[in-house]
Amino acid sequence: MKKVVEGAISLFFPAECRICKRSLEPLNRSFICSGCWSKIKWVVPAYCSRCSKPLPSCHVPGESSPLLCRECLREPPLYTRLLVPTLYEGVMKKAIHLLKYERKEGIFVEIKRILARFLEQNFLTFSQLDEIIPIPLHRKKLRQRGFNQAYLLARFMSRFLEVKLAHSSLLRVRETQSQTKLSKQERAANVKGAFRVKNGNSFECKTILLVDDVYTTGATLREAARLLRTFETKEIVAFALARAP
Repeated sequence: MKKVVEGAISLFFPAECRICKRSLEPLNRSFICSGCWSKIKWVVPAYCSRCSKPLPSCHVPGESSPLLCRECLREPPLYTRLLVPTLYEGVMKKAIHLLKYERKEGIFVEIKRILARFLEQNFLTFSQLDEIIPIPLHRKKLRQRGFNQAYLLARFMSRFLEVKLAHSSLLRVRETQSQTKLSKQERAANVKGAFRVKNGNSFECKTILLVDDVYTTGATLREAARLLRTFETKEIVAFALARAP
């Protein structure tokens, strides 16, 4: 009934798109119009086969050796691969900001469509998973925000792929400062020792998917993967909704 009432209100009193300020389409509850959503930037070749970092167009995918960026050649991450559908800029950057900091959870309506498209296109890659683990928030930040965006992503992926969601297996035991304005080295130091694993022996010989919302320098995913590796996991794969270009 609530959704019917909201739909009727939006039909006669459409709100403005939070990006272009044009009126939203009737029944659009995502705060962003379809025209703006169509402008999100997808990660397309060429990109690093390990961390999905965009590479110059002169690199040709499909050659005998995998494409790797300088960072992954110099310091390979402890996860096998980072899977990421979009770039963290423009519309997607604004959408994630609205979700995280303004609590516009209607944004997730469209994000689920993006996730479904990506999961369908890469189904074979995801079919090997045993468990999905979202990057946790510290309990203080969780109370302030009211939800964990990584958990929302992981829960949808778990249901779509029919893979177990181990949402309480990884705990954030130390409150960390915002990573937004920190350098790469500061980000790594900031998350060092921030996590603890619950029932770690259950991960032995399993393929785990770590899920976060945004990948910038990879410090958070690297720290979580480092900790999970100590429990003799078979493989760790990472996922982020968007990657800083």
